Amino acid sequence: MKIIVINPILFTHEKGVIPHVTTIKETMIYDLCLAYHRAGHAVTLIAAADYAPERKETYDFEVVFLKSIGRKIFQPSVLPFLPGVWRYLQQRKGDVDMVLASETFSIPSLFASLIVPCKTVIWQELGSHNRKMKTLPSRIWYNVIARCFMSRSYVIPRSYVSQRFINRYMPRVGEPIGHGVKSIDLDNTTKGKSDQFITVGQLIPRKNISSIIRKFDAFLSKYPQYRDYILYIAGDGVLREEYDRQIKEMGRERQIVLLGKLPHKELFRYYRDSKASLFDSLRELNMLAIMESVAMTTPVVTNRVPFDSEIVEKRKLGIAKNDWNEDDIARMIERNDEYVENCREYASLITVDAVARRIIDSFEKASKYNS
Repeated sequence: MKIIVINPILFTHEKGVIPHVTTIKETMIYDLCLAYHRAGHAVTLIAAADYAPERKETYDFEVVFLKSIGRKIFQPSVLPFLPGVWRYLQQRKGDVDMVLASETFSIPSLFASLIVPCKTVIWQELGSHNRKMKTLPSRIWYNVIARCFMSRSYVIPRSYVSQRFINRYMPRVGEPIGHGVKSIDLDNTTKGKSDQFITVGQLIPRKNISSIIRKFDAFLSKYPQYRDYILYIAGDGVLREEYDRQIKEMGRERQIVLLGKLPHKELFRYYRDSKASLFDSLRELNMLAIMESVAMTTPVVTNRVPFDSEIVEKRKLGIAKNDWNEDDIARMIERNDEYVENCREYASLITVDAVARRIIDSFEKASKYNS
């Protein structure tokens, strides 16, 4: 197949600031395109030039960075306007087999829906209206533009939350397919899980790492039989010094360890060796870290904020509940073998190669049904 993947926003921004990077090869969407490339498909990734790396790099497939305009109205971190997408698709509409666009509330997705409607797949992550201007632009988009001009496109939600939301506006919606996880070869010298937990995320307010530190401290105090357990915190950010002080004031330097940002291979080893991953974010959509943990056969303890928490609950991949506490950490230890086995069974469905294949299968099945 000839596949065009349109994903203007490559990185998660913080307060509208687009990070400067040296490579895009560690992004989720690059891994997905690479999976299509490995499977023998001709794939092109289109992204906003605002997200191009600082230095030119070579890629395994075609990557096109297009200029965004009208930045004051169409902020590149929220709703980039790439007029070059229209011309690019017009020139290739007879050759392309599938266009995978990101989000219904997106100008490039609208262009694809107008030019190649029956070849367009929209991979929907949002599960609610964009909060900008009290959700008014989002409501107009979904109720008017999406209904009138995008209804022939096929939508694949990335979660059950997204599915319930987009079903209100689009007639052709498939079953959820979430983010794929990059496969990493690890040595198999470690057998079983170690007496440790891990939490992964930027050390910023919305990740709420301080809450996890407090809950782990309460767990160690209430369950002295588990006093040798360690919580590893992987990630970096503006709150690192504050968390370091918090840990020292608790006297838990030996049991709560800040690792900083780790290379993927090292991070995945910590995942694999841990009893569970702990999450307590204040605001999230889909959380790649949750699926990375599951892919390493490591269950999760999370609140219900991330969209992925619903699949955690449905598949029994760990504990998903608001206001989880030290008792839930202890329960994770007691039932760890059960949760690990559930993760092992689910892991094959969420490799990036499996997700790439499932998207095509879903699209082809919907196309046959609609023909």
